Amino acid sequence: MAQDPVRPLARRGGMRRAAWVAAFAAFPAVAAPPQPSLFGVPLQTATRAEITRALAAAHLTLAPGGVHRWYDLYDVNGALKHASRLAVSYTQGGRFAKAVYVFPSFVSTKRIGEVINEVRAKYGPPTRLSGQLAIGPVRARWDLPQGFEIIVKRRWPNPTTFMTIENLLTLQRMKAEQRRAMAKSGAF
Repeated sequence: MAQDPVRPLARRGGMRRAAWVAAFAAFPAVAAPPQPSLFGVPLQTATRAEITRALAAAHLTLAPGGVHRWYDLYDVNGALKHASRLAVSYTQGGRFAKAVYVFPSFVSTKRIGEVINEVRAKYGPPTRLSGQLAIGPVRARWDLPQGFEIIVKRRWPNPTTFMTIENLLTLQRMKAEQRRAMAKSGAF
């Protein structure tokens, strides 16, 4: 009986595949960046009530007139190094949409590099980086899984740095709700 010429090749191919799978299994898997959170509250499912409790426990205080329809404004009180304010925005249903930290800098242009390095330590290198850290406008952006984005930016000539954490889906929902509210108000 003649030997089937395809079978030995298929077996060898299968062995080669098994060897490749074993070889790649030896390499550690690339870890996905951690999901964004705010003072221990995972932002993917965060509500206004959960974030308010966490910020109060972290000793952040509402700025004078800090509660608004779409966002709350907090004094950071040293809870995040060099930050002075935190604004947290929500949909009408109270879902997290966006957080913006303000890092004032009056003369030094180094603050943006410090903030970028803090974000890089947690989430890896930015997806996009433009500008020069020493002078001028700078923008670093991290595209994260599940529709999150972190942006660290500095406008110019003001050296104040801003760090924004956005849930792009709920941010779009919040902006649509704001447009509908403006249209209903008759102000425009």
